[in-house]
Amino acid sequence: MTIGIGALIGAMLGLRFKVFILIPAVILAVVGVAGIEFARGDHAGSVPLAIILTATALQVSYLVGFIARATFKGMNMALDIQAHMEVVGSDGQHVGIVDHTESADQIVLTSDDPKAGGKPHLISVDWVDFVDRKVHLNKPSRKAVSEWQIAA
Repeated sequence: MTIGIGALIGAMLGLRFKVFILIPAVILAVVGVAGIEFARGDHAGSVPLAIILTATALQVSYLVGFIARATFKGMNMALDIQAHMEVVGSDGQHVGIVDHTESADQIVLTSDDPKAGGKPHLISVDWVDFVDRKVHLNKPSRKAVSEWQIAA
């Protein structure tokens, strides 16, 4: 049961966090499993095996979650992006304002924005690093503006 819980936790971490989360997660898993196994009164020889299996399940399922996140990144990002959200580059500088998503792979920026020059522009969802209250791109604002396309 602890191995299954470790696998679920690993998959959830892989979907949301970067690899450095594994260090504290494995440490907590080792301490938690050891405490549970000793509290149950299990034989001392089975405790290291349970720790190894749980830590391995945590790491393998993290990898599965990470792969799933990379595979479905564009689809998830497009769902999180809403009209009127600010788009910023990796440098934190303003790029534009979302008008709407054209498809699962393109974002249309408004023509009202001073940087837009009165024309709507398209950027790729692949440029999106993450979405919170703003759409954060994985490239600096200057590069994003030089690479965006004018919407037809």
